[in-house]
Amino acid sequence: MKKYIILLVSICSFIAGCTSSDTDGTLAVDTTQVKKIDTIAPVKIDTTPVAAKKTTLSYTTDDKVNLLLFEKFSLGISYEQLKEKLPTVKPLHAEDFNEQLGAKGLQESIQEITFLSYKGKLEFNFKNDVLIRYSIVFNESNEKRGTTLYNQILDYYSNELGTYQPVNIEEDNYYTQINMWYLNPDYLLAVYNLNTGNLTIAAQSNKPGQ
Repeated sequence: MKKYIILLVSICSFIAGCTSSDTDGTLAVDTTQVKKIDTIAPVKIDTTPVAAKKTTLSYTTDDKVNLLLFEKFSLGISYEQLKEKLPTVKPLHAEDFNEQLGAKGLQESIQEITFLSYKGKLEFNFKNDVLIRYSIVFNESNEKRGTTLYNQILDYYSNELGTYQPVNIEEDNYYTQINMWYLNPDYLLAVYNLNTGNLTIAAQSNKPGQ
């Protein structure tokens, strides 16, 4: 009997050891720090191409008058009528100072002007005392600046007169760009010669190419 009591005590002691506070049956909490994942969204890179800034034509009050000479007077007028509209016009002489051309009724008036900050030439052409054409010619020797300026001129007149029409040119003259607007009944031209750097704005009575 005594042996049974000792055995029972041993069993109870064993059970008590298994359920001690160190192993009381509860799950142990893992206190190891969990590395937090950064959930901040990455910065989104805008891949939309940035449009190049479009510059506009810079001009003075005098430039605007010359840009829109076709509003000041019409082709088909006489030299005296032109002088009434434009008192500063220079006297007439035979075209290219060629008396044979002058005898055929071809005359011109040429004067120097400052146009869009360039030294330029304003020319009026007459046939039998009838104004058939006028032109403003100036030069930009730098092709990049010349191309930019020409495009600005095209934009300026497109805003004033609507879309321009390209003029077909001869194959051996591919250095020249010509665009026109119909003024009814006349034609306004913007010409750029990439070879010489000359830029021309002209109004004429006949359609280009005819």
